[in-house]
Amino acid sequence: MPYMLSPMIAAGDPGMWSEGPAYEKESIYSISPGKMPPVNYDKHIIKSHSLTHLETPAHTNRDGKRLDVYYKESLSYFYGEAVVLKLKGDNYKHMGGDIYHWSIQTEEINSAFQRLKINQLPKRILITTEKYPLNKEGYHDPNYVLTLSQSAADYLVSNSSLLMYGTSWKSSDFNPGKAERPIHNTIFASALILENLNLKDVPEGIYFMVAFPLPLKDASESPVVPVLFEKDEIRNFI
Repeated sequence: MPYMLSPMIAAGDPGMWSEGPAYEKESIYSISPGKMPPVNYDKHIIKSHSLTHLETPAHTNRDGKRLDVYYKESLSYFYGEAVVLKLKGDNYKHMGGDIYHWSIQTEEINSAFQRLKINQLPKRILITTEKYPLNKEGYHDPNYVLTLSQSAADYLVSNSSLLMYGTSWKSSDFNPGKAERPIHNTIFASALILENLNLKDVPEGIYFMVAFPLPLKDASESPVVPVLFEKDEIRNFI
């Protein structure tokens, strides 16, 4: 069964970054007796960072590559084998108020690799925890922060072939009140980033992923609906 890694999007869903609704819909034409054209046609206003989305280096670097550059250079960023890791236990540490933070360590990643009998760093890796709370829109609860430690980020990019890193949380950095985005920038040295992935019901394992974002010229990010296929599903079409 394919796994769609984006929750359903509904008009009026709240944004995660104080930007108003994540998605708004306005009618341009609607089917009504005697009116032309006889179609339903809506204007869609999307705020990508509160939805499942892909980010390029331009997100955190003024001179970073933008999305259209990757479409021109190599489509291989957007499809191919991908590993899903679901970290065991409960290492969310209370940070005060309603905020909890799990800083992923290299050892946790290696333990997951051992479970899956993976002997080399993958080109595409999606990481979440075995259990995490959801908000009412179906995304990883923003109060339960999940980010790579700097050492874990350095470890992943030690594979110069890394093309994609993905997380179920809304961002790849947790640096409140500071301008620096060290994890983003570490990953962007090699790969693109997927955030707000719906991995709740996806078993840990190796999949074939297709994750083409909306091809927006000069965009630093774009909405995307990544899909994971099990290997047997792909074999049936080869």
